[in-house]
Amino acid sequence: MGELNVLGSFQDPLNLDQGAGKLVNVRVVPREQKEGRTGLVRFMGAPGLDTVCKPTSAPCISIAAALGTVWTGHADGSIWYGAETGAPSFAGSVAVDPTQPVIRFAEDRTALAIASNRNVLGGTRAGTGYTATQSAGVVNAGFDVSINFDPTAVAELDNQTLWSGASNFYANQDAKVYRSQPLAPANVLPNSFGTKEARPDRVVDLAVSSRVFWPLGSRSLEQWYNNGASVDMPFVPFPNSLVSVGIASRLTRAVLRDLIVFVGTDRRIWVCSGQAGNPVSPTWIDLLLQQLTTTQLGQLTAYAYGQGGSDFYVLTLPGAWTLELAKSTGVWSYRQSPGRSDHAARCAKEYDGGVTYVGLDTGEVCTVNINSASEPGGTLSRTIITPWVSDEETRSTVDYFDVTSSMGPQAGSFQLDWSETNDIEVNGVIVTPRRWRGVRTITVPRAGVRRAIGRNFGSSRRQQFRLQYSGTQAPFTIDEMFVGITPGS
Repeated sequence: MGELNVLGSFQDPLNLDQGAGKLVNVRVVPREQKEGRTGLVRFMGAPGLDTVCKPTSAPCISIAAALGTVWTGHADGSIWYGAETGAPSFAGSVAVDPTQPVIRFAEDRTALAIASNRNVLGGTRAGTGYTATQSAGVVNAGFDVSINFDPTAVAELDNQTLWSGASNFYANQDAKVYRSQPLAPANVLPNSFGTKEARPDRVVDLAVSSRVFWPLGSRSLEQWYNNGASVDMPFVPFPNSLVSVGIASRLTRAVLRDLIVFVGTDRRIWVCSGQAGNPVSPTWIDLLLQQLTTTQLGQLTAYAYGQGGSDFYVLTLPGAWTLELAKSTGVWSYRQSPGRSDHAARCAKEYDGGVTYVGLDTGEVCTVNINSASEPGGTLSRTIITPWVSDEETRSTVDYFDVTSSMGPQAGSFQLDWSETNDIEVNGVIVTPRRWRGVRTITVPRAGVRRAIGRNFGSSRRQQFRLQYSGTQAPFTIDEMFVGITPGS
């Protein structure tokens, strides 16, 4: 007898790791040693998404809380407020690049600050800065005229709004960061700027962690702080602070509380907090990112949210796959929306007592709900594929497959089957799919009772087991999972 180890390798989208495990809409929760349980882990289902509203059918690509309400930005450039009420109001529109729209929000006490990636004057200018309130709607900040600046990025710190991500249409502006007068996001004086100059690269995006301001460059990262010494620009770099990695795809930037996460130019996942930044992705994620084309890298999008004592980073290659990292454990799993290969969510924001609002690429704004098994597209399907059981050298007999679950028989039907093969791929295309065999429809035992859900699986050199559930009960939980093996020769 042995517990099925799901803390080892996981199957990557390119299927380079033959015989690895795979979790879809299921997370691993490691047990603490003091629990005294034989099983090392539990399985928990990924949360469902409850629809709050749908301001428009255009993808929701940005979401923020400001002025006592939830604001959303959509791929058609429309800006809405009051999303949490279920009846949002239209605030106006911003200019976006239709090929890959980007909208950035920053909360000021007096207005929502907005930067978009298209300039209203056209040409080769980069973006436009705006402010928005419920009463005035969306208003162009007029930076093209006042300071010769075309920002695509915005952040807020110490009641001052920071604008950056410009082009060099106006000479030598792409490394500059402008700051507003306190509590006046659109009031920016011509001399109120600093320059990211430790490396000669442009500012791609902005983020704030604690009271540290991060200009994210195309080839390097810096950390700035407010020294209060300059009338024009009080934000200056920390002495000797530099990370020689840039941000590779700005849509992968996600900020949750004091965590800044993105795909770096070294094609690794980076987490920055305070003054520190480190890569956190496992080797197979790094290999996956290294094999993406430049076009695919630019298409990656991500968001972050927190739940159940952990923070999660969700990375998507639209139409292909979505991976979710649990920061507390370092374990990755897959997310899939019903009827899709990827996950529909594109942005998230915590608001109103820890409620997380999520924007979908189908336009809906939803709340995260661990007690839900559905999304706007339908009921979630959950899959656990184990790593290889037994080995290639000897034929072993699998006698039983045991589980313990708090869901109980009322959860309905599960499907259990097994495979002795893997998908065969050529250039990323499956030419021979794996063969799953012996499918059995089972129910889990009473809560807290360990019981076999399958017996007499025959002998083979190695097998993988697959447990699937498409029912409506939530939360999804498998507390223990064991397999009994008789060694062969």
